[in-house]
Amino acid sequence: MTIERADIEKLAELARIQITEEQITSTTNSLANVLALVDQLQAAETDGIAPMAHPLDAIQRLRAD
Repeated sequence: MTIERADIEKLAELARIQITEEQITSTTNSLANVLALVDQLQAAETDGIAPMAHPLDAIQRLRAD
């Protein structure tokens, strides 16, 4: 998915924020990087992997009461 200038301008309008030309360029690049990372994560093979609630097998100690 690609993000374009018009998308950034529309998001700024919906959020009711002013955005400068410089911010549009940097925001477009930042969002493109995030979307590329999401695409990379979606490409990972996850069949047969059980979901985890927490990556560590930590046990929470509870009070006696």
